[in-house]
Amino acid sequence: MSDKKRFHKPGSLQPNIEDILQWNDLPADAFEPATSEEKENFIQDRRSVSYWKDAWRRLRKNTVAMVALVIIILLAIFAFVGPAVVPYTYKQQIRGSEALHPWHYSLEDQEKINAYMEEHSGAGKLSPDEAVEQARKEAEAKGTTLSRVDEAKIRAKANVSQQQASDNEEKVTEADAVKALGIKHSMFGYSNKELQKKAEGEKVFPHVFGTDDQGRDIMVRVMVGARVSIIVGVCAALLVLIIGALYGSISGYCGGMVDTVMQRIVEIIYSIPEMLIILLLSATLKPALEQFQNSGDGILQSLVTLLGPNLISMFIAFGLLYWVTMSRIIRGQILQLKQQEYVTAARALGAKGGRIITKHLLPNCIGQIVTTTFLQIPSAIFLESFLSFLGVGVSAPLTSLGSMCSEALSGLTTYPYRLFIPAVILSVMILSLNLFGDGLRDALDPKLKK
Repeated sequence: MSDKKRFHKPGSLQPNIEDILQWNDLPADAFEPATSEEKENFIQDRRSVSYWKDAWRRLRKNTVAMVALVIIILLAIFAFVGPAVVPYTYKQQIRGSEALHPWHYSLEDQEKINAYMEEHSGAGKLSPDEAVEQARKEAEAKGTTLSRVDEAKIRAKANVSQQQASDNEEKVTEADAVKALGIKHSMFGYSNKELQKKAEGEKVFPHVFGTDDQGRDIMVRVMVGARVSIIVGVCAALLVLIIGALYGSISGYCGGMVDTVMQRIVEIIYSIPEMLIILLLSATLKPALEQFQNSGDGILQSLVTLLGPNLISMFIAFGLLYWVTMSRIIRGQILQLKQQEYVTAARALGAKGGRIITKHLLPNCIGQIVTTTFLQIPSAIFLESFLSFLGVGVSAPLTSLGSMCSEALSGLTTYPYRLFIPAVILSVMILSLNLFGDGLRDALDPKLKK
């Protein structure tokens, strides 16, 4: 049978191969290797990219995630670089700069405010004897004398005026004086002593967020508080990653009775109230940690003193309880991947279970691992801030955003900015981390590729 009859049957839809290839029209050098110049001029439809490059390309298209990333970077610079720029420390008490606002008035305006407050308070009113004495001097200057009737009238008028000022003394505030005089404030906080130094040409670093009642700069304390929150969040997320990935991968790979027992343990841990465990650990460990602090002056003792029993209890709770979600996610991915052909091939070549998990299974779960770990950071930050707000977080003099919010509650009506500033920074930090985590999940999930 000829080639034509072999490839083209009567009534068949298959076309003749000679009609497709048109052998007679091909040039003589059609099957010769391409030259280097032809290879360079060849246009590829799409350049081959790695997994991470493709994820970064997808992430850059997510405007919300990129804006959140920029905010996270700015907050990190604010928290870690800012304290090195400001000449104050978070626990330094600046004498003469207590309870400053994030704005200030000039020396001339301050004198006007003080004069107005004295004028409308009992301190600015003359006593009856002082009023009579002043009237006598004015009369002598004019060459006249005061009668007893005139002195009695002056005494009565001074008594009434002083009584009215005493009744209204508590109602006259600095805000009332500023409003009555129409004085405008300037940005950043300075004390009168610092304003005097500025007037003399000396450089003084401003209190951008003001100071608290002890004269501590609020901006530096916010920077250190943000740093503590970020460090706690990252360390807790890494702790959850290590324990959860190890536990979940072993449970998913082994399967059978091992998986059943390990998952029952996870369900038991899920039923334990985390907050109660943290409080119990804090109360139990406090005496032992205090004894350890007094046992020497080593690095570990200094670290325990810096963190305090509450923060150490929080890390222990993360290591005991908060890894269960991560382990379940990793277990689910391992159960799917361990049926793949490359895992079977690795077993056939004699690879042990540990090598298969570390070299084949976990690298193929990297998207879920990175996303879950990153989303654990805002959860840990919120928990630390909540505990510090309740007074069972970081120990003084170390500060955090939650403890600053708690301290500001007592002066909420007088100094509301002391609460709003750390609360806004904490909210923006958690929101940005969550938004970027969602964008990272979309970028690393292969099922969402377009």
